[in-house]
Amino acid sequence: MLNRLSQKEHETNKIKAVIYGQDYQIKGKASVDHLRLVALLVDHKMKEIGETNPRLDLNRVAVLAAVNVADEYLKLRQEYEELLRLLEQAQQGETD
Repeated sequence: MLNRLSQKEHETNKIKAVIYGQDYQIKGKASVDHLRLVALLVDHKMKEIGETNPRLDLNRVAVLAAVNVADEYLKLRQEYEELLRLLEQAQQGETD
């Protein structure tokens, strides 16, 4: 069983996705569902930016989408770290 698990960790999954009207083949070690979700997120973010700024070319839409996703990621990571800090404080309060 352990051999099957470690073998699965090294499997590469791939999907076909349409992102902002372009066809892509996306490969990764994540599950097929996860890869699809990532593609949908990128597509949604690019469409959101493209609709707001219809004069932008594909490259600029892609860069702005990346900037927006990175911003969201950093904010979530900060919130997560703050929650961990609060959890640690609460646990220390229980042991005191």
